[in-house]
Amino acid sequence: MEEQQIQDFVHRAVTDRVFRQELAVDPWGVLVREGYEAYPVRVLKILARLVPCLAFEQPLSLNSGWWGM
Repeated sequence: MEEQQIQDFVHRAVTDRVFRQELAVDPWGVLVREGYEAYPVRVLKILARLVPCLAFEQPLSLNSGWWGM
């Protein structure tokens, strides 16, 4: 279930330009508005780490070790 929530979020961020731009400006506001705050804390932590990468603010580092939170 958690994996699917993360996949759905990433898919939306990658395919929806407006959503991605909103994430770049106000990530937590978007997460709350879209109901993501109801997700498990573990998922929210992962989404928070992914948002800068998905908003294309910084490259994704696969060596950061946060996948196993």
